[in-house]
Amino acid sequence: MNIYNRWRDPAPLPVSVPWGVPAAQGLMPPGAPPYPFNAFHLATASTAREIQTNVKGPDAMIGVSLLTAMSVSCMGLISVGLPTGQLCSVSLNSLVMADSGERKTATDNLVMAPVQQRDRLRAKKYEEDIAEYNAEKAVWDAVKSGIRACIVQATKRGEPVDQFGAEMANHMKVLPIKPRERRLIRQDMTGRAIIDAIEGDRELIALLSNEGEIILRSDAMRQVGMLNMLWDAAPVISFDRAKGSIVARNARGTVSFMVQEAVLEKYLERRGKVVRGSGHWARYLVAWPASTQGYRFMSFDDSVWEHLPQFHARLVELMDEYDRRRESGDLEPEILEFDDDARAMWITVSNHIEAQLQPLQYLSDIKDFASKSMEIVGRIAALFHKFSKQEGKISVDTLNRACQIIEWHLHEFKRIFSPKTDYPPPQGVVDAETLETYLYRVYWLKRATVAQKNCVLQNGPIRPAKRFGIALDYLIVQKRIEVFTEPNGQSFIRLNPNYFGGLLISFGV
Repeated sequence: MNIYNRWRDPAPLPVSVPWGVPAAQGLMPPGAPPYPFNAFHLATASTAREIQTNVKGPDAMIGVSLLTAMSVSCMGLISVGLPTGQLCSVSLNSLVMADSGERKTATDNLVMAPVQQRDRLRAKKYEEDIAEYNAEKAVWDAVKSGIRACIVQATKRGEPVDQFGAEMANHMKVLPIKPRERRLIRQDMTGRAIIDAIEGDRELIALLSNEGEIILRSDAMRQVGMLNMLWDAAPVISFDRAKGSIVARNARGTVSFMVQEAVLEKYLERRGKVVRGSGHWARYLVAWPASTQGYRFMSFDDSVWEHLPQFHARLVELMDEYDRRRESGDLEPEILEFDDDARAMWITVSNHIEAQLQPLQYLSDIKDFASKSMEIVGRIAALFHKFSKQEGKISVDTLNRACQIIEWHLHEFKRIFSPKTDYPPPQGVVDAETLETYLYRVYWLKRATVAQKNCVLQNGPIRPAKRFGIALDYLIVQKRIEVFTEPNGQSFIRLNPNYFGGLLISFGV
């Protein structure tokens, strides 16, 4: 049973059947199933589909961008308490592979617009504050120089300097405080720049870029240990130097970037083993969605944006809440926990994944990510809970939605990073995945849910008819499609809308 067929089987995470062709050498060509937009709550799912309709970019790129926006807006507000007793931040790291022309910038700018605007406002305020600070500091320095001159003159004359010493002591107490630039989104940073940005208590930082080469070439990606500590919300991160130490307490950070295949491959050749060995990739939601280039046909209708403004409004609400808390000094994050049913489900799923780590089991070759997966599930569930304005504890429904997201990324991590295997899947499985991609691109993206069987055979990628029939049977068994025949004898393929588009409807059974 394929784990994505939840429209009839709600059982969580039965990770057993992979998709696509296992990795032969290094990275894999793209070919993942549709991203599970239905796992998002309705408002966010509608936003995802609206962006896909208007921008026509790869679905996983859109889904991961939405998750990143949620993480960035919430990571200073909430923590999640896992059933193990572990307390986690809700930072999410992500890596999306997409070549030039996939509309990475358009997607990122659309989703992150409120965060970028908030950073621009913060930058403008910082410029004003630093100008005021420089003026105050100049006056303060002048007064300090005057007191020092008085002390020097009194010393030359042999007069007591106690009065001037007291004045200096009082003056030092009113040293102007240099304003802090709290710009959230960063890109090309050194390790020292990171620690400067997070110095103090509960500072936030987000390394985000739709041009991942900037981040991969930055010194930050040579400091993966520090980035791991930010993801973990380590109690203390310190940087020792000759003139003293810089200390960051309870800082939180996320890393999210989109990158071309060639750029990532080059980086992995240099530092792949070190980065994965450090557990850094294990903290990432990775995705390599199929390209939509060649299928992004334009219409004469103007783009309609009904749901994205609502998503943006929620981002603004959350960022406003964080700013109010920081201004008041109330920086202790709210702790979200699971209700009893969700706790039981979390433990059951966690045990199932643990069993899959045993030798020769499905997750045994990606133990690093699989071992972190349930912690990431908790983070996503907490984000969904907060972002959708739910009250009380995290429910089974919300946890199940988070499980659907991590299911997709478990298989995707394996598809991309799994070592070479000598046992490729049967030809029928490969053909079925190829046929599925064709149906998705040629029919589903054009809002067609039914295709004439003979047309798909004649124009599609799988022939002869025998191979086509085997591939079709596989997709039927997996409940991704159904085939029906009209009274006139013509046969048609109907696409499962829940699988292909995340709509919570079935074939009427």
